[in-house]
Amino acid sequence: MLKKIYLRNFKCFAEIELELGGLNIFTGINSMGKSTVLQSLLLLRQALENDALGKGIYLNGEYASVGTGRDLLYSNAENEVIEIHLSGDEGEFIGKYGYQASADYLKNTGQASVRGELNLFKRGFSYISAERLGPQLSYDKSYYEVHERRRMGNHGEYAVHFLYDNQEEKIENKSVLHPDEDNPFLLRQTEKWMSEISPGIRIDFEDYGRANKMSMRVRQMNNDECTADYFSVRNIGFGLTCVLPVVLSLLAAKQGDLLIVENPEAHLHPKGQRKMGELIARVANGGVQVILETHSDHLLNGVRLSVRKNEIGQDKVKVYFFKNNQENGKKEIVNPLILSDGRISSWPDGFFDEWDKAIDELF
Repeated sequence: MLKKIYLRNFKCFAEIELELGGLNIFTGINSMGKSTVLQSLLLLRQALENDALGKGIYLNGEYASVGTGRDLLYSNAENEVIEIHLSGDEGEFIGKYGYQASADYLKNTGQASVRGELNLFKRGFSYISAERLGPQLSYDKSYYEVHERRRMGNHGEYAVHFLYDNQEEKIENKSVLHPDEDNPFLLRQTEKWMSEISPGIRIDFEDYGRANKMSMRVRQMNNDECTADYFSVRNIGFGLTCVLPVVLSLLAAKQGDLLIVENPEAHLHPKGQRKMGELIARVANGGVQVILETHSDHLLNGVRLSVRKNEIGQDKVKVYFFKNNQENGKKEIVNPLILSDGRISSWPDGFFDEWDKAIDELF
């Protein structure tokens, strides 16, 4: 498990150090550096999969597209060395990269220091982007992504294929099993958790064989009674299809895996966002490390409720609020704590307080 991230001269940060837990929630208004921290991890994973981890980093690729060295170097850097350091339970990584303004590949200034193993560099890594695939008439299949890499695709493009091929897989992380469902297999647990978003969901598939595509259809049940025929997902809105790869990634993750998710609450109504927070907390409690970016107070409340109900220990949760320092204009990161009763230790200005501000203006 990753325990610490250190960045120097990296995009909007002169220097930062963050301690990580099992569940890490990055929040704050736009353009404050949340995605920047995620990009530091994604760039390293990108380097690993291009056989360049000990040599340098590719700035544009499958996981992250930063631009050129000019876009990566902190604007007021005192020197032209960009640093990313990671440490974890089983190892550490130190990378120092020389600056070239127009280059989209930056070399290590010396041999990168890699000791032991970090979950970022293991097979059990998954990333789900905020830009997820919407409802489609058909979905691509990929044996390589689903079976060799065990992935849904960064945009969820192979989620339907993953669920179809692994529907009878028994979920390993017992913490995520839905309390109202005894069936431990992936398809039924997916349907049950998806039903927290839209009640009574049942999923069906059609495999188009040699076309290397397949479709997914959905219907809703009421007390186990069918209330409608199966419908194409193109007729049921964005919420279910956008959340499917997130739910699948959470349910399929195993102890020691690392999952990075951007805006898991996208297109969900408030109750669905809260339930998403509860599911994520359960996943992290089962030994999966989750790092997520969110703008949802409902999701945060789901995590807070999980802490209060002892579904995850407060010591496993880290909340980071990214903001501007009003005095010097630099980016600042605040760490409010979730207490054992679910309360928040402090509420810095701008930290999920817009509801209160709006109510004050109204009344």
